[in-house]
Amino acid sequence: MTQSSSTAIGGRHYAGVFLLCFGTLLLELSLTRVMSVTLWYHFGFLVISTALLGFGASGVTLALWRRLREEAPLDRSLAILALLFGVLVVACFWVQQRLPFDPFNLLTDARQFWLMPLYFIVVALPFFCAGLALALLFTRGAAVVNRLYAFDLLGAGLGCAAIAMVMPRVGGAGSVVFAAAVGLVAAATFGWQQARPIALASAVLALGTGTLAWFADSALPLSITPNKRAPKGMPIFSAWNTFSRIDFFHTPPNEKRAYDRFVFVFDAGTAFTGIRDLRPDFRVVARGMKDPLDFDSQVAYLGRHEPSVLIIGSGAGAQVLDAVRYGASSVTAIDVNPIINEVITGPLGDRWGGLFAEPGVRLVTAEGRSFVRRSHDRYDAIISVHTISNAAVASGALSLTENYVLTREAFEDYFDHLTPDGVIYFTRPENQIARLFATGREVLEARGATDLPAHFYAFGGRPDANPETARTNTFNAGFLMKKTPFTAEEVRAIDAFLRVDSAYGENARLYTPLDAPADTIYQRLLTAPDVRAVYAADPHQIAPATDNQPFFNQHTRWSSIDWSTIRDLFSQGKMGRMALEDRPVAEVSLIVLLLQATVIAGIFIVLPLVRFKRDDLRAAGRGRMLVYFAALGLGFIFIEVVFLQHFTLFLGQPVYTFAVVLAGLLMCTGLGAYLAGRLSGSARQRLRRVIPALLAVLAATAVLTPLIFQAALGLTLPLRVIVALAVIAPLGVMLGMPFPTGLGIVAEEAPGLVPWAWGINGFFTVIGTITALMLAMMFGFLTVLILAGACYLAAGLALARMGNVAGRA
Repeated sequence: MTQSSSTAIGGRHYAGVFLLCFGTLLLELSLTRVMSVTLWYHFGFLVISTALLGFGASGVTLALWRRLREEAPLDRSLAILALLFGVLVVACFWVQQRLPFDPFNLLTDARQFWLMPLYFIVVALPFFCAGLALALLFTRGAAVVNRLYAFDLLGAGLGCAAIAMVMPRVGGAGSVVFAAAVGLVAAATFGWQQARPIALASAVLALGTGTLAWFADSALPLSITPNKRAPKGMPIFSAWNTFSRIDFFHTPPNEKRAYDRFVFVFDAGTAFTGIRDLRPDFRVVARGMKDPLDFDSQVAYLGRHEPSVLIIGSGAGAQVLDAVRYGASSVTAIDVNPIINEVITGPLGDRWGGLFAEPGVRLVTAEGRSFVRRSHDRYDAIISVHTISNAAVASGALSLTENYVLTREAFEDYFDHLTPDGVIYFTRPENQIARLFATGREVLEARGATDLPAHFYAFGGRPDANPETARTNTFNAGFLMKKTPFTAEEVRAIDAFLRVDSAYGENARLYTPLDAPADTIYQRLLTAPDVRAVYAADPHQIAPATDNQPFFNQHTRWSSIDWSTIRDLFSQGKMGRMALEDRPVAEVSLIVLLLQATVIAGIFIVLPLVRFKRDDLRAAGRGRMLVYFAALGLGFIFIEVVFLQHFTLFLGQPVYTFAVVLAGLLMCTGLGAYLAGRLSGSARQRLRRVIPALLAVLAATAVLTPLIFQAALGLTLPLRVIVALAVIAPLGVMLGMPFPTGLGIVAEEAPGLVPWAWGINGFFTVIGTITALMLAMMFGFLTVLILAGACYLAAGLALARMGNVAGRA
């Protein structure tokens, strides 16, 4: 008698699957964050697609490994697989840090062609072991698959939430090792009754890895791509959270700079923000800064008496110093990163010489756009100086260069929070200034403004640079938009402040309302009767970003990307930093990752099934069964992507987005999986009620969520979390029902098709992650949500026409 029929599923199995899924999701999010540091955050998507690949390949393996599927002792097999997961997590992470994988050198370094698949395999191995254990347990426990699936998703949800507590305490490498320890505890749980030696060994290893987690950042140091640059030496302070690693450096004087400086470095070199040493008193230091251009953000409130200033993305505080020195009556400094703000206000805060202790200076940790929408104050100037990575959900889990600070709706919020003569001042790379003009025009037109050209001013380069350097420096450019038209005196004052008539030359002035050339893109955007014709004629993407398509940094049209574009990007070599600033890295990254995911998933999931399990496809209704599970994979991941984006703005910080949205969604789907087994009627009858109900709840959620968010945005954070969970819960519960119920039907009628169902669902989830982001960039998140509904509709139609799959065609 096989153990499939002799061993009952008990508490150890539910506890084990909970722990294994907890560790697996913690590992996935930890690796995504780590890869954002070691490479670039765009390549965090490697983890998501590769983890799903490991899960899909495990289903294929189970389909081909009959003895494991039907005869091997269940508890011993589960314990071994969970043990392998824990051991491979640490071993593969060690190997990853020693592989010189650098995707930006793909076409200039021949080694990258074999390093890339090797890197993918190393990342996938632990997920393969976890996926094989889950697939085995689901197959043997088909009679209680709903309950198993519920514990699966509950563990996964809590694993997602745990990243917010684990990573700040033990760092990136420590979070990976901690995930291994949880997996080893799962192995001990699975094997305690019938595989005691394996369970004891796993428990000892769990204790060791749990201890190692506290020292892993030094014991398993990260290998950073050479394309990133950071100050030399050891940082004064380092810390992690769910969306960044922050290193705080002291840089001494050098031949170009006669003063000490402190710099925050994001993700080992992705971005920087710094300020000079202001000790012992910022007032004394500021008096010694003679050049007014040391305070260049003052251009936003020139001539104002005691202005009120809002700074979005305050970073190290340079713009705060500008405003306080000018004499601002109030300065509200917003930064999304709590680590930076804690350094400024903590024991290291003496470096700021009391700047942030000044009366009228307020430091707030929040996403800037979310704060503005909740605020009831009005400001003379709203400033955002080069927050090019502001509030990006850069764990790599389901986001890519989105920025809700720069959408048309955001500018409407800023405009409504200005005083009558208030000014919006943003700095961006020069190739993005036209998009700000387009955004400003649409906002002003919606507010009834008529003399559009008089509301804008723009300049490029650094005014204190020499002429030769300035003509080639296009990374720093300034954009000003005034609520009322600029007067001639105000324009001349700005000219004088920026010294545009000095030796620096006219190159500094990109646009002025006094004597603007008629043939510039800025003038065309402001004066064309049909501005959309201007958008269409420009080779770049200059139409305003929106909350539905918040990809402001995307300036390349998808239709313009060809092989030469891809070759140019991946031939950067040591110019990888420039590639991120000037080239369509996001778009090309997604294309390459989608091709990679499709090919590798096809090889490791679909091809083996076709080659070795073709006979199982003789079951009647197999095509509709495959459509059903494929549609579920695409539909679920599409909804997950949209939820993560929409809730970022409402909750205000990426850490809460992951802890609340992803964890809440997975736990609610787990509850749905459990409840599905308790509904009346046969499994098919239950699904015929569940799918239409799911579509109705999805439609209601899509319509009501924006209205709920608008009404609740002013609530405190704890209340907003409760509202978010209340919005998530109904749809999450419904999403948890179709997969385990459908899997139970297949397991009962045609057990040989269970691996096919598992593998096909995994394949489409792999490619769905990347496809959802590409579709969002092309058409918007609303389109992705509509397509998610279409997927579940397709699943419902496939179910309606699916006969009994036990027979033969």
